[in-house]
Amino acid sequence: MQFIQQLVFGLLTFMMSVGVVWAGERGYQLVVGRDNKLCARMLEAFREDVDDRGRLRYQHEIFRQITWKPVELKGQGPKTRHCASFDKAMFDLNNDGQQDLVVKTTFCMKGSPSDSFYMFPADSAVLEQANWQDLSPLLATPDKFERTGGRYPLSALPMSSVSSKELPALSTMFTLQPFIMDEKTYVTLTDGRGEWMVIAKYLRGDQFEDACYLQIAGR
Repeated sequence: MQFIQQLVFGLLTFMMSVGVVWAGERGYQLVVGRDNKLCARMLEAFREDVDDRGRLRYQHEIFRQITWKPVELKGQGPKTRHCASFDKAMFDLNNDGQQDLVVKTTFCMKGSPSDSFYMFPADSAVLEQANWQDLSPLLATPDKFERTGGRYPLSALPMSSVSSKELPALSTMFTLQPFIMDEKTYVTLTDGRGEWMVIAKYLRGDQFEDACYLQIAGR
């Protein structure tokens, strides 16, 4: 029995290394995995967390460990939250042992929503200082992900797997979902095309440490 268990574990490890693990009907496969345990668990979570059309819902228990609350900014804001929302949560985003105030925003570009986030000390009064007519106190922090209309290159891809001269990248509209696993915080990142999913640790400024690259099969 022990031999069989070891054989099964070895087979799963091999499958991870060659990128044939799937998540849902869309068929995410692992392309780069710097943390095989993390990548395997997230692939399983994604497999369980797709709707009837194969789209990720982000309703798995992994994503529910962080409690987001709507932010009520001063001033006159939009009537709906679809293209202008602010949410806040307290958690250790950059894994330095200290709680952070994290503000997640969603704004639309050409009608499609795109996420950003901004990190502050837990006792920051930034949300009392900002208002709908002046968001500069929020936007001024250097610790943020704010790339709507821009790019997030998949720089950890091995050059042998890149068929063209330009590295693949997430671009234009972004979906961000922080989550906590084994007392460490990670962020999932994807874009409006949904071809790639990145799982990364946030460090500081605009820097991330990418752990997993997942790609829709057949791309």
